[in-house]
Amino acid sequence: MGKVFGIIALLCGILGFVGWMLLGSLPFGFFYLPIAAIVFGIIGLIVDDSKGMSIAGLILGILSIVFIVFILPMLAFLLILFGLSAIF
Repeated sequence: MGKVFGIIALLCGILGFVGWMLLGSLPFGFFYLPIAAIVFGIIGLIVDDSKGMSIAGLILGILSIVFIVFILPMLAFLLILFGLSAIF
């Protein structure tokens, strides 16, 4: 089939990762791109001939999901906590 799914996975992974780093204030707009990167990465691992771009897209999609679920809420909590402690 070529490298179609690997290219799509890598593109979605890069756009999802960079979108969350730059535009973190839009929380649900870029949530679908990392999920698409994971799905296309898994399909690319199964179907495509070369698997490098599929693996890279899969890793970027997983890192984006980890950032969305764990790091971003923790960062918001710490900013609120330190912001309130600076007032008192």
